[in-house]
Amino acid sequence: MNILILAAGEDAQKDDDPYPVWLSEVDGQLMLERQMNALAPLNPSRFIVCVRAGDNARHHVQDIVRLISSNSKIVEIKRSTAGAACTALLAIDHIQPEEELIIVNATDQINVDFAEVVAGFRSSGADGGLLTFESLHPRYSFVRTDAADHVLEIAEKRPISRNANAGFYWLRRAGEFFEALQTMVLKDAHVNGLFYVAPALNELILRQKVIRTISLARDAYMPIKSSRQLSNYEQLTESGPA
Repeated sequence: MNILILAAGEDAQKDDDPYPVWLSEVDGQLMLERQMNALAPLNPSRFIVCVRAGDNARHHVQDIVRLISSNSKIVEIKRSTAGAACTALLAIDHIQPEEELIIVNATDQINVDFAEVVAGFRSSGADGGLLTFESLHPRYSFVRTDAADHVLEIAEKRPISRNANAGFYWLRRAGEFFEALQTMVLKDAHVNGLFYVAPALNELILRQKVIRTISLARDAYMPIKSSRQLSNYEQLTESGPA
């Protein structure tokens, strides 16, 4: 299994801080460190972190990542991409097609037993899996499912249900997902000029692949996409376990 962490977004900067949000410290740990430590029980063969070349040069991200986990690699993103899907595609040469793959954002904090989540997806026979939470805010992607929690459709920035995507993706075979990403880009299936990861799962669904969801408790997911959300997360962490 490889775990691909996306940390190259242009919105990853705090208003009053020269460091990206994922390098913010919360309770003595970097946001990126908290993310990697939470995923470590999955025993991945490697963490792969996509980071902007400028951030790596200024903040020595490669050294930070190696100190968090010796099984890690940096993929430098040398210029702006057309979205998270394009960023993920830049890691394709470092991942074997038949390997399992998990994709997460560097900042979002999910308080679950990831080993239990992945075991559930594996045992269900699914080809892919998502974690969802309840929201109607159009900043997220949304999932429409059937009664068995099989995904029927995913829409980016358009609420088609109350099931918002928490930004955690499990794929049984990385190669199938990268093919789906490429097909989505070739179809020019962008949203406001950007290619997102979640809609690529629609391509897998069209190929009769099974994508399942697991719903999170209301307090199990904390997106960190703004300075305000980071401040709220810091306050929650100070007042009790995160």
